Amino acid sequence: MANEILSSTTMSDQEKFLAMKLIQRSALKLVCTSVCDRVQQPDGTGTTAYFIRYERMNVPQNPATEGVTPANSSFSLTQVTATMAQWIDVITITDQAQVTTKHPLVQQCLELLADNAQRVIDREIQIVWLAGTNVQYGDASVSARKDITSSMKISDTIIHKARITLIDQGAPPRGGPSGGIILGEGGNALAGSEMRQGVETAGKGGGSINQGQAYVAIVGPQVSGDVQAASANFGTWASVATYANQKAVYNSEIGTWLNIRWVETNFIPKFTLLGNTTAAVATANAFGTGTPVVTAVNGGGALTSATTFYFKVSRRAKLRGFEEDISIPHTMQSAASGNNESFSFDFTGLSSLYTYRVYFDTVSTGGTGTDATLGLAYDNIEAGDIVTVTTNPSTATTAPANIHGTGSSDPSTIHPVYLHGNESCNFVGLRNLELHVTGNTPTDSDPAMQRKKMAYKVWFAAMIRDQLRMLRLELASNY
Repeated sequence: MANEILSSTTMSDQEKFLAMKLIQRSALKLVCTSVCDRVQQPDGTGTTAYFIRYERMNVPQNPATEGVTPANSSFSLTQVTATMAQWIDVITITDQAQVTTKHPLVQQCLELLADNAQRVIDREIQIVWLAGTNVQYGDASVSARKDITSSMKISDTIIHKARITLIDQGAPPRGGPSGGIILGEGGNALAGSEMRQGVETAGKGGGSINQGQAYVAIVGPQVSGDVQAASANFGTWASVATYANQKAVYNSEIGTWLNIRWVETNFIPKFTLLGNTTAAVATANAFGTGTPVVTAVNGGGALTSATTFYFKVSRRAKLRGFEEDISIPHTMQSAASGNNESFSFDFTGLSSLYTYRVYFDTVSTGGTGTDATLGLAYDNIEAGDIVTVTTNPSTATTAPANIHGTGSSDPSTIHPVYLHGNESCNFVGLRNLELHVTGNTPTDSDPAMQRKKMAYKVWFAAMIRDQLRMLRLELASNY
C-alpha cells in the first residue's frame, strides 16, 4: 500500500505568500470636533481656561414715576472653566522588527497612533457632552434613563419637543445670532454713543436673526435608521423624501429635517445592561453574564458588619473607552461579626477586551442605591484581577446611570443624540496634536539604536459653553 503524502508533511518546503496590499481597518466617523469652536490657550497661562458670560438683567415690572429716579438694577456674571488634561500613548519597535517586517512598520505605527489620538479626542468631547445637564429622556414623559421604554424611539413629536426646548431656552441655530440686542436704526438713533456702540456690537456679534441655519444633531446609525424608516412610528421623512429628494433615500442621507441637520457617527456610546436585574446577590456569586464574583468577607476591612451595602459594576471596551455597559445597583449584606468587614470582587475569567470599574456604597450604614451615593472604589480593573473594598469610598466620582430598574429589561439599549445650537461648546487646546519619533541617534540607554519609540501628545479640554445651547436626547431604537 502506497504511503499517503499530506500537505502537513511538506509544509517546510512551501513558499509563504504575503500580499503587498494591507487589509484596511474599519472606518470610523469622528465628527465631534467639527461642532466645537476652537480656542487656543497661550503658554504661560496655566492649564485652566476661564470664560465669562454676563447674564441678562431683570426687566422693570412697572413704569417710571415722573421725576423719580428708579432704583438701581443689578446684573450677574457666570464663569465657566475648562481644565485641560494631557493624553499620551507610546509604541516601541525594535530594529529587528523594523528590518524583518515586509510592510513599512514605522508608517503603520504612526497611522495607528494618529487614529488612537483622534478617538481619544472624540471620546473626551462626548464624555463632557454626556455630563451635560440639559437632557430629554425618551419622549420627555420620564425624568431618568432607567424609565425609558422601548416605545420611546425617535419620532416627529420627540424631535419637535427637543427643538422647541432649545428655542424656548434661547439657543440660536448654527449661524444664528449669539444673543444680545438687535435694534433698527430708529432705536440706535435714540441711544447715546456708548449705548449705540453696544447695540451695534450686539447686532453684529453672532450672525443674523434672518440667516440662522439649522440646529445640528449627532446620531448613531441606529437612530439614523429610525428617522429614515417608513413605518407607523416614523414615516414622515421617508414620505417627503420619496417625492422631494429621492437621491437622499437611495443614499440613506437624512440631511436637514425639521430644522435640524442630522450628522451620523459610528463612534458614539450605546448604553446596555451589564448583568441581570435581580438586586440581591448571594455572597460568593456573580450577578449575571460578564460580571465578577462578589464575596462578603469576614474581616480584612473597616466596613460595618451585618449591613446591606449597594454596589455597581461597569465596563469600558478598550477600543472605545466609553462607560457603556452598566449594571443596576446590587445589594449584599456584610459579614455579621465585628465592624471590620470587606467585600472582594473577582474578575477572573471575564473578557480581556474590557476594563472594569467598581462603585460602592458611600454611606457607612447602607445607602439607598441611588447613583449619587455610589462612589468609585476601583478603576481600570483588568480581567483576572481581584479587588477588595475595605472602606466606604469618599470619591466625588459617582456611578453612571443604569438603563433599567430592578426586574426590568426594556429596552435592551439606550442611544444618545447630541443636539447643538450656535456656539454650544468649545475645544480648548494648550498643545495641538504632536507625533514624535525617537531612535535616530545613539543614546546612553540605547547605544546601538536597537529601539525606536513613537508617541503622540495632545493637551486639551472640551467644555459646554452654555448648557441651554445643547440638548442631549436619550432614546430607544428599532435596531
